[in-house]
Amino acid sequence: MKGEILALVSALLWGIAPLFDKYEVSTGVSPIFANLIRVSGALMFWAIVTLVAKDYSSAKLTIKSITYLLIAGIIASGVAMIVYFQALKLSQASRVVPITSIYPLFTVIFSALLLGENISPKVVVGAVLIVIGLSLVCEG
Repeated sequence: MKGEILALVSALLWGIAPLFDKYEVSTGVSPIFANLIRVSGALMFWAIVTLVAKDYSSAKLTIKSITYLLIAGIIASGVAMIVYFQALKLSQASRVVPITSIYPLFTVIFSALLLGENISPKVVVGAVLIVIGLSLVCEG
């Protein structure tokens, strides 16, 4: 139950952050520069958290794991965020954010294709519901 509550808190925070993003890009701030500032804020936050928690554990950190994490950062915190900010600049946050929230659907597809994971019938039903939800958001 604790994990579910924390997930809801995360969802609440992720629901609030786009309002700040949308406000700033709608004032004419470049989506690329806005993302740089946003990432800088996150980096400062994580530096403080790491120092306070004294969590420097890197016993299992390899060149391969560092490379994969850097690639994931470039994709998610770099390219995707620039595209996301541009989408916010051009459309309503109430439409953009739900559309970007279908990423679990892509994770399911790529997990099956690239990682060979088995996809259960429940996951397929969930993916179909995501598509239905997206069609409702994009209507009208």
